[in-house]
Amino acid sequence: MRKEEPGPMLSPSKQAALNLEEARSLRAAGYSYRQIRRQLGLSPGQLGYIRRALSREKAAGTRLLRTTPDATDRDLPVSRSILPSGLRKQLTASGYRTLGDLADRLSDPDLPGLEAMPGIGPHKAGLVKRLLAHYDLLPGTDDLQSAIEQLFPEFADPPADDSEDG
Repeated sequence: MRKEEPGPMLSPSKQAALNLEEARSLRAAGYSYRQIRRQLGLSPGQLGYIRRALSREKAAGTRLLRTTPDATDRDLPVSRSILPSGLRKQLTASGYRTLGDLADRLSDPDLPGLEAMPGIGPHKAGLVKRLLAHYDLLPGTDDLQSAIEQLFPEFADPPADDSEDG
């Protein structure tokens, strides 16, 4: 009997991102965190990371809909997404406040990809692209709000006033 060759070893950050995406889909299918831990073979620390990330993302969506009932996925804040902490901070420091801002950056043919930003390589850019794909905000998907804002700039949301942030 021949042993199967294991797949390529993933780096810890790539494995964490993969586990998080799988856990998100399992959670949406109604699995408990205990079942997710068993199915994916996670340690308690890994499960805690996933639980915090998914909770942060869900809370951001709930808060957004409570404060702005007509908000869309484009309005979700980058700072409350499931992206790793350092990447979230880097993107918000670069001026990307919402997922819509990131989608606009990726859809602009005049701008280089996210990989061109200092400190963001192919792996981090891939995380952002997969997040946007989850919300159907990648360029080429049906992003009606972005298309309307490009054709009619007066319908775009006004820039947020940073003086209220605390």
